[in-house]
Order: sequence, then C-alpha cells, then structure tokens
Amino acid sequence: MKIRFTRDELETLTKKSRKAGLSREGYCRRILNEAVVKEAPSIDCMLMLRELKRIGYNLNEVLKKANSIGLLDVPEMRKVFADVRQAAKSIQDAYTSE
Repeated sequence: MKIRFTRDELETLTKKSRKAGLSREGYCRRILNEAVVKEAPSIDCMLMLRELKRIGYNLNEVLKKANSIGLLDVPEMRKVFADVRQAAKSIQDAYTSE
C-alpha cells in the first residue's frame, strides 16, 4: 500500500516518529492501532532511572543485612525502599508506551 504525503506532512511524521524513537512505519502502525505513542526518554532520564534502580538495589542489600543482625528500623527502611521503587516505576511509566 502506498500513501502519499505533502512535504509538510512527511516532515511532521518524521519529527514525531523520531521523538518517539520509532520508524515512520512503526509510528503509523501504532497510531492506527490506537496505541498511546510517547516521546522516547532522554539519555539523562535513562541514566537517572538506572541510578535510581542501583540505589534501590543497594538499599535492599542493606535491609537484608540489617534484618539479619537487628540494627535498623526495618519497617521504616522498607518504606523508603518502596518509595524508591515507586519513583523508578513512575519514571519508567512516563516513557513506556502502552
């Protein structure tokens, strides 16, 4: 199937597909299938998400050790850990297509 675009339409399609990190064809397919197409995350966002996940992993390791020797307020630390995981999930969801 061939679709013809004006120059302006093609430029708009190209810009939107690049922002989403998709080919023009992939972008069109998602739009036609009524998917929500979101802009791809920036490198800074991905680095921040990776760092947040690393912090969460390290916090989990500390919790395991603290729980084994009974040094810290484990319920409070688990709440902090849950907050970190929620923040990471929020960032990821903001840039993940449904």
